[in-house]
Amino acid sequence: MLRPNTLTEMGLGLGEPEMDANSALTELDKGLRSPKPGEQCEAIVRFPNLFEKYPFPILINSAFLKLADVFRTSTNFLRIWVLRVCQQSERHLDKIINVDEFVRRIFSVIHSNDPIARALTLRTLGSLSGLIPERKHVHHSIRVSLDSSDTVEVSAAIYAATCFAKRSKTFANTMCTKISSMIKRISTPNDLKLRLIPIFKHMHHDVTVASTVHGFCQEILEHYPSKEFVITTLHTMTELAAATLSNLKEQVTFLVNYLDDPRLIVKLCVLEDLKYLGKKGGHLWEAHDISTLIKSVQKYKSQEGESMETDEASDEDKDSEEKKIVSYSLDVIKSLTTSSAILNCLYLPDSVLKIFLRNCIESSERDVALKTVHISTSIAVNWKNETLLNSSINLVEMTVAGLDALLNDLSSAASNPMTEGDIKRLESDWERCLSYGVLLCKATPSKCSWFCTALINLLKHGKFSAKTRNIISQAIGAIGDFRPEAVQSILPDILLFLENLEPEQIQAENNTVVCLVAVILQSHQKYVMGERVFTIVSKILNSSNCWDKYRIARNSFRYGQPTLASKALDGLSSKVSSENFYYWMSALYNISRAEASVADSQAVPNLQTRLNQSCTLYLQAVMSLRAASSPSVSMQFQIEYMRIRSEMFVAFMNFLSACGTLQFSPPPAIAPTIAAVSRDDLLKSGRVVTQLRKSIRDFQTVSELYGRLYQTAFDADNDTLMNLTILQQLCLIIARGIETLVFSKDHPSVTLQDQFFTFNEESSSSTLHLLIKSCNEAMKILKGLKDSPINAVTHQHLETIKEAVRILVETPLPYPRFFFQNLQTTRVKIAVSPQPRTPGENVSVILGNNLALKVEGVIHQTTAGTKGSSKGNFTDYESSKGFRRPKAIRMTVVSTPVQSTRAHLVDTKLATEATTIVKEVYPHKDFFTAQFLLGSWSNGLYTVTVDTALIDYDGRVWLTGPRATLGIRVLSSDLQQNTQPISENKPGTPTGGMPPAMARPGPSGTPSHMVPSGSIPRY
Repeated sequence: MLRPNTLTEMGLGLGEPEMDANSALTELDKGLRSPKPGEQCEAIVRFPNLFEKYPFPILINSAFLKLADVFRTSTNFLRIWVLRVCQQSERHLDKIINVDEFVRRIFSVIHSNDPIARALTLRTLGSLSGLIPERKHVHHSIRVSLDSSDTVEVSAAIYAATCFAKRSKTFANTMCTKISSMIKRISTPNDLKLRLIPIFKHMHHDVTVASTVHGFCQEILEHYPSKEFVITTLHTMTELAAATLSNLKEQVTFLVNYLDDPRLIVKLCVLEDLKYLGKKGGHLWEAHDISTLIKSVQKYKSQEGESMETDEASDEDKDSEEKKIVSYSLDVIKSLTTSSAILNCLYLPDSVLKIFLRNCIESSERDVALKTVHISTSIAVNWKNETLLNSSINLVEMTVAGLDALLNDLSSAASNPMTEGDIKRLESDWERCLSYGVLLCKATPSKCSWFCTALINLLKHGKFSAKTRNIISQAIGAIGDFRPEAVQSILPDILLFLENLEPEQIQAENNTVVCLVAVILQSHQKYVMGERVFTIVSKILNSSNCWDKYRIARNSFRYGQPTLASKALDGLSSKVSSENFYYWMSALYNISRAEASVADSQAVPNLQTRLNQSCTLYLQAVMSLRAASSPSVSMQFQIEYMRIRSEMFVAFMNFLSACGTLQFSPPPAIAPTIAAVSRDDLLKSGRVVTQLRKSIRDFQTVSELYGRLYQTAFDADNDTLMNLTILQQLCLIIARGIETLVFSKDHPSVTLQDQFFTFNEESSSSTLHLLIKSCNEAMKILKGLKDSPINAVTHQHLETIKEAVRILVETPLPYPRFFFQNLQTTRVKIAVSPQPRTPGENVSVILGNNLALKVEGVIHQTTAGTKGSSKGNFTDYESSKGFRRPKAIRMTVVSTPVQSTRAHLVDTKLATEATTIVKEVYPHKDFFTAQFLLGSWSNGLYTVTVDTALIDYDGRVWLTGPRATLGIRVLSSDLQQNTQPISENKPGTPTGGMPPAMARPGPSGTPSHMVPSGSIPRY
């Protein structure tokens, strides 16, 4: 039932055992020593994957030295593959330890009589420019090779010169004169000059040199007016100006004036360069630059008569050229939508920009109209908080009119016969148009109802392909995610559309149907699903395949509809392809039943009974989730989330039981005496006070568990973190309400502050609005206890808190997206040395000596797309770039003495306290390392624990792990001869080979010292 590409999406999968670093390197070394070129080539191309799996300096150093030997002694064919490895592994080059030896082996080939070998050497050295930017002998070889008579070697020298000019200030300054003289030289071929000019764009390390290069490029434009030289030189000047920023404004003016060139290709090149400068330095542009640009375009449009490049040209060619000029000009303006210059240009009297946009948005050319709508929408989004909104308001209305015209144009185009390529272009235009409409609705919420009405009318009356219908439904879902009330007005139309679908249509347009069901769920977040709605959705479930049923169930969880989720999941566990999926489906089914049971007050009126039933189902779900976990992908978040949910319900049950104590165990006659002796007046209410105080501790414990789970969820999206925060505060709300009842204000047990928490619905996702509303209602009820004096616990007081509990418990829980999908995955692996020779033994240390502990690690971070969501391509989640990135790693090393079982033989004077060392390190290209010096030992056994935590760019600490442990045996000096050395160098490599720890695979195939993050619970 479940497709293979959903394994990562759901957090399930079966991993393959990996080979440890030493074994992998040994296998590749065998391939390098093979007499067959094919096996040698295969071994070489596998090195980049080895570096990605084990990016540790010792391994990388040893591997690159082997590759350098292959480069020095093998054929040009194998040298090509070594060059490819160096180019693909550029981020790992700075981990080479023996740089001199590595460069010496590569550089020795430069003295070969074979020009191809010399060319490959130059290219390899160019790929190593980040490692050896200031090597003078390499600079000299490049300068000499530029004067070679062999064209292949010259091309390689140009590549190497480009690479070194990027990173070496000395090389760039010295090569400026050399390249200038070669370009001025008459004997230099024109094609070589065209390849030499782009080197100038990297000479931005010095302002003086950059100015010299800029002046020389202007001379080239004067002496070489051909379009190839003009295009190459202008682009070089543009990139140089963008890198220095010192003369960017002058370059913009220079390019705008160059639009008067009569050649079309030059005009398009100039517009491309202006677009590049707009992206790199749009804040430096001025309003008159934009006005001049638009006037140049309008001047070109108004020209009549002769063609730009030929004396005679057809009207179609003229129209085509005009469309290209306008389209490229709109790209330039789009790159400036975040610049204040665009706003200043709009506010000018008789703004040429506004007139130009109005004319373009009414254009019959669809691509021009789409780009104009994108520009006006971006301006509305970026400057929606601007105080001077007169022009912006008119711009929004103009955008609405343009969107309306585009929707009509796209609808009419869909009814015409088209080829397969035309259909794809039309679907792409639909996606662009609707995405701009969603952006406009986010910037101007008042337009949401209009846009939703227009979309549902298209869906009802238009004859579109299945993919186009899916795009329209995704746009409706995107609006419903941030404005649910906007889709409520079109809900009857959606229900009618789904009701009229036949079973064959449901299967043919399954993606559209699933998106529309998600829209129905969005509109019912604050309401109970009616009988007609439930019947329609049930009909869809009966006609859907298993995968679509699961998608509907997942959306039901996220929007708080457990009854529908239970119906969708019923029977799916028997139709899956693996045991992991079976337990996953069983867990979801039990969770849906538990949520539906606790929210159904009509079937079981007694709240405590419902909580008891739900806790039983939650525990069954937790057991199924543990069985669904696999060694490669842990489901720790899902397990802990459900376990804490069950603990919270247990706390609610204990509270309700404590409330019954007042009736079943009334205060005894001696209660006033006990209260007087203990100086606690509230104890005169009897046993109920003691039980309620225990409930406070229960709720505080659950709140702490949510806080710990929050700290481990580094890869969770922001809505998931908000979900955890609200649940944590929910527990504290009840704890605070009970405190108000059973503690006096000056009681030392009261640790919470007087002010209640506040929740902002506007700043959170729509899926959390109902939960936030329930928390606000509960706080409003509990504030009545705070305002009234409490001398004794009464039934009225307990009923007040029970009412708040009932509201919170019966509110459907919106399950976070991170429960089902990992939009970002961050894994940390660490290697701890020294390691014992035999696994399971301890590392021996002589008493009085220190232990140098070295920790190396690597961070792997991957980002998944948003495929499968109801919002599709219209989501603005930051998942495309990741939610958060690690800035630093905090490593905590704790040395704890192991208590001996013979306690009477232990010297009590010896130190028994744990020693803790904390250090923060910053990763370099995903690799980090730290060293610790441990001492102050006494005879006996110690356990050294290395724990890692991530620190993001906001300064928050995330307890993600992993954790590694190491056993230490401290021996007295008279037993030195019986100890084993901590580490020793092995012959065979200049660095002593790999550490012993890297040669022992763990039980799952990974090295025993490589501890993957998430494998050890943090609580």
